Amino acid sequence: MKIRCSSASLLVEGRALREVVEADTIPSLDRARRWFTQVAAGLDHAHSKGIVHRDVKPDNIVISSNDENATLVDFGIALTADDLNALTKEGYVIGTKGYMSPEQANGEELDGRTDLYSLGITLYETLSGHLPHPGGYQSLAEKNEAIPPAIDDLIRDCLVQDRQSRIQSALDFIKRLRSAFRTDVPLSTLLTEGRLHELVAALRQISAEEFSAKPRGQRLLVANRLKDLIRTDKPELRSATADVIELLTRLARFEPEADYHPIATAAFEWGFDKSYGPNWHGNQEVRTALVDSAKGVKEIGHRVLSNAFMQFLANKDLRQLAGWYMHDLRLIVMALLANPACAIRLMNWPVHYDRINEASHQ
Repeated sequence: MKIRCSSASLLVEGRALREVVEADTIPSLDRARRWFTQVAAGLDHAHSKGIVHRDVKPDNIVISSNDENATLVDFGIALTADDLNALTKEGYVIGTKGYMSPEQANGEELDGRTDLYSLGITLYETLSGHLPHPGGYQSLAEKNEAIPPAIDDLIRDCLVQDRQSRIQSALDFIKRLRSAFRTDVPLSTLLTEGRLHELVAALRQISAEEFSAKPRGQRLLVANRLKDLIRTDKPELRSATADVIELLTRLARFEPEADYHPIATAAFEWGFDKSYGPNWHGNQEVRTALVDSAKGVKEIGHRVLSNAFMQFLANKDLRQLAGWYMHDLRLIVMALLANPACAIRLMNWPVHYDRINEASHQ
């Protein structure tokens, strides 16, 4: 959909973050980090101009159609410091209940720190599906091991009642958000003592070649961690599980056939068919990992992906599949055919490609 920013004749393509929250969909930590870094950067720019937004909430954050970007909109009640002082003297309180800072609710003089309070509330709601409970802060990390405890620390520092002790700037927010996802802990330690977010962060820092050089036991522990995630399939961990599948689809492509096949099979299911909420099926990052891996795998990996692909298509009616679905299936089969490791036994694949190509253009 298109959302119009009330402060200018600007159309922003996408959906409101509110739709993500109301769909009971917990975004991946990578998406959340990217979105809130962008929103905080927008606030930093506004604050540098002396403008306070005063209504930061999921309804006023637009997520692009490809989920890559977040834009803060509706500066309709945003005011400069002078305007805020004038309204404060007249007793005006404007904002949204549940997101307003204490000073905003009390009609006091405002500055950029009131937006950071609202941003902390919004981050909490995005990662939990609900507003913080008024009876006391409930840790996100305790409920969801994909969330770093440092995120809780950041949110708590946004929600301090006394603004002098609150996080002081949007730039501070960005720095804290970025640092929350870093880890220098050895993989051997993470596999026995680490939390899921730490494992994901560590895997993001290595290549497929580096992964294949790790001790066999460590590689098996990583694969078994994924099997456990898929087996338990907790709704709050589905995006994090997809992150691990995406990473291992890339990193484990040089593994033995018996080790890579379960990962490839999971990648097709979680990339195309898995539900991450009532209106959200499939995961673009996992599908992209399948395409990239199909281009770069060697003979064993190519055989694994080819077999998993054919098994995945076995009972599907291509004519009934959505356009995005067919488009990405077509990319995968093209990558498999273009790979120099494509075996002679796949000589009948042009027939499958023609079927997928034809269906994707209907």
